[in-house]
Amino acid sequence: MVPPAECQVLVIGAGPAGSRAAAASAADGAATLLVDAKTRIGEQPHCGEFVPRQLFTEAGLDRSCVIQPVERMETFIVDFRSRSAPVQAHNEMAAPGYLIDRVRFDRDLARTAAAQGATVLSSTRLIRRENDVWIVRVLEKEFEVRTGFLVAADGAGSTVAKLVGMERASMLKGLQVEVPLCRPLDNTFVFLSQEFVGGYGWLFPKDKVANVGLGVLAQRELNVGALLEELLQWLKRNGMVRPGTLARNGGLIPISGVREHVVRSNVLLCGDAAGLTHPITGAGIPQAVFSGDLAGRAAAAAVTRADHTPLEEYEHEIGARYRKIMGHALSKRNLMISAWTRPDFSETCRHTWISFKGYRKRER
Repeated sequence: MVPPAECQVLVIGAGPAGSRAAAASAADGAATLLVDAKTRIGEQPHCGEFVPRQLFTEAGLDRSCVIQPVERMETFIVDFRSRSAPVQAHNEMAAPGYLIDRVRFDRDLARTAAAQGATVLSSTRLIRRENDVWIVRVLEKEFEVRTGFLVAADGAGSTVAKLVGMERASMLKGLQVEVPLCRPLDNTFVFLSQEFVGGYGWLFPKDKVANVGLGVLAQRELNVGALLEELLQWLKRNGMVRPGTLARNGGLIPISGVREHVVRSNVLLCGDAAGLTHPITGAGIPQAVFSGDLAGRAAAAAVTRADHTPLEEYEHEIGARYRKIMGHALSKRNLMISAWTRPDFSETCRHTWISFKGYRKRER
């Protein structure tokens, strides 16, 4: 399909942020185009697939994508080099949520955007900007799209952010596999190790299988694949997972906190593109859903009112919702990195990981 040459709101990226933005914009009466580079929207998500329970209630989302509920998060501080006593500390915290089928979650949101009247195009990639014209490629052909307002929901390495002159965020490099479980599990599991520089490992159960992954600082000297294999072997020795790999995916996770500005001229950034992932955990689906909805409504309001005031209101709302909590998390990340190589790694974790009491203490 040929994209329309003009639209009132152009949304780049059909993840949770983009699809919610397009649905909100179209529902509020703006002629909306939503484009996504993937051949099938939602495929190969770079996500652990855990969401907090309240997201479905607060955002009014369809629960048909839910695979299983979980109640608590167990955190292990592990020294994989120690064969005698590798677990240095263990704690639990209440973390009620769901493991979801992220492919279905994303596709359902895109279908909702289409049902609200947005034009949705897969296999359509933003290439460049020429003055006030955005160039997209559909398969092998390029097209010009003119728009009043653009919503950037194109993820961690946002092309839009780069095109409007914003700096690239600091990143964790993530790698994840889906593996069979030895038995059903009711909790999520987090693994902190000095080898997992600047990040952590996880096991998120999904009925008979689990997502096992690892996020570490994007540094050349870190072999993410080898570190993930080390975690998998430990899980196998401890009777948690079986041999085999059912799926594999990876991606980048921004950890710099909320961008200094999430509006640039007629461009609104939301979700990962706006830096709305938690600097410690990398979690970002709830922020994507809510910021996308806010961005779509702001863009549509700007069309209706023919001024940029709604964009200023969007900038203020994002700051009020997220800057304080993300700023605290960023201060903990900075402390974590500065103390990472200290001998007492457990003490570093107790002051910087969300499940420990020390995380709540504010840094000066």
